[in-house]
Amino acid sequence: MLARFSRFVSVPRTFHKVQELLNGATIISMRKSLSVLTLGLLVLFAIGLMRTVTERGDFSTKNPGLAAVTAVAKKKDCALTPRPREFNAAPYYEGPLIDAHLHMPVSSSIVAAVGRRMGFEHMPSFGGTLTPDYLACLLKGEGIKQTIGFFLMTRFSLGAEVRTAANFQKNYPGLIAPFFMPGTNDTLRISTSTAKSTLQKNKGLFKGIGEIKMFDNGSIFRPVFLAHYDLAKEQKIPVMLHPFHEHKSEVIRLLERYPEVRFLFHGGDEREWIMEIIKRFPNSYRSVDDVFALYGWGFGHERTKPGKEEFLAYFREHFDEMLAQALSDWKGRIEAYPDRFMWGTDRWYDWHFDYEVGGLLTEFGRAFIGRLSPAVQEQFAYKNAERLVKNNTAASAPG
Repeated sequence: MLARFSRFVSVPRTFHKVQELLNGATIISMRKSLSVLTLGLLVLFAIGLMRTVTERGDFSTKNPGLAAVTAVAKKKDCALTPRPREFNAAPYYEGPLIDAHLHMPVSSSIVAAVGRRMGFEHMPSFGGTLTPDYLACLLKGEGIKQTIGFFLMTRFSLGAEVRTAANFQKNYPGLIAPFFMPGTNDTLRISTSTAKSTLQKNKGLFKGIGEIKMFDNGSIFRPVFLAHYDLAKEQKIPVMLHPFHEHKSEVIRLLERYPEVRFLFHGGDEREWIMEIIKRFPNSYRSVDDVFALYGWGFGHERTKPGKEEFLAYFREHFDEMLAQALSDWKGRIEAYPDRFMWGTDRWYDWHFDYEVGGLLTEFGRAFIGRLSPAVQEQFAYKNAERLVKNNTAASAPG
């Protein structure tokens, strides 16, 4: 169950095992190691429990199945200070930042627990030490003025996610720009009418729709996706889309079909042709958030699941190498179209919200931005993302 809705969470292909758990052929092939009956009972139990909670409308901290984040967060003094720099990279950008790609921890501990039980062990939920207050403090300590945050919507956590987004706006105005991230599995998917009514009832709360990702390399033009593009057009908000290499022709058709909708792309699989899209369509944007090795590195490792310590060791050893590669890949593109690219991190695992990890990601980003032309640094660092979530027309890029 959770596996299929995670198909539209921005995670690397390393986690397809989770998505495949509900694929009939895969389950059959796994009979020797996993009982279908056991898996079925687990899924039915989780669905039933979440349905009960949803029908009761009880998303408070009194319900042990849901994280405390759904209650109104109480502001606390932020004790985190910016981490000292570990590298002497120069020049170095020290201005404001907007993270254009961050997956919010889910607001339902049940959804997270089922995900972890089914092999998705890094899936975070709010609660414990990972609270809204901590996240707000962490971002502010990193000098991040705002974050485009993807709130994963399911039939069983819709109310909780909406309240979480609203509470962030109440307690930390402007810090999070919430995006409405749809799940598309038949079991977990909210109906198009529910998505539409949710956006209408909370008009102005959600600044965009997405991330939408085709994990199975399916068509961008599935009816469920088209319905969300139509909602974005109606609401005059952007769509965050993660295509793969083979989607080039469909992306072109999509942008031709929806010239009024601004599309923000990312992923890495479209690097070979993304510039053709940027040059041709003024409603296309790209967040550069795939240069950190957060989800693995190198041939043979990209399909593994690095943990915090392994990542930190690799990151520190290869900091200069990765920085040089990132500049080689993106500096010329950004400077050629300075109004169309923006910085991001693609944080989503639980340990991605660690103070030490976040500090290094930000340091890397500032070192990268510092090597761009001074004329484009602020545009890439925050102004393009700021404009994306504020403007209501597709042709919003200057020049």
